[in-house]
Amino acid sequence: MVARLKQLRKENGYSQKKLADILGITQQAIYKYENLAVEPDIQTLIMIADIFGVSVDYLIGHSDAQRGAAVMLTKEELRHIALWRTVPVQFRRDMDMLLEKYEFKAANRTNPLKSDK
Repeated sequence: MVARLKQLRKENGYSQKKLADILGITQQAIYKYENLAVEPDIQTLIMIADIFGVSVDYLIGHSDAQRGAAVMLTKEELRHIALWRTVPVQFRRDMDMLLEKYEFKAANRTNPLKSDK
């Protein structure tokens, strides 16, 4: 049984028949995927996941992340990204160098905030 198929289908306003027509399979197959221990082949799983914009892992109940391996960002990280997009290109280079310096020092297990003196 495809764990979240019925939920996603209903949330998106699809009947079993409509989803079956899109997938090129029978309405009975959708019923079996939702209610019985019948599993679709991998190509059908991928098509269903694509239709609903979720990962196959989410669709089968293996993950709670709807978008595959997407990283969940904090509000602060999202704010940083938004600010980054407003920074003029010449300043981005300076910021990149600073981040690379931090990354290098962190990789060498030193305090990246400590001065080089």
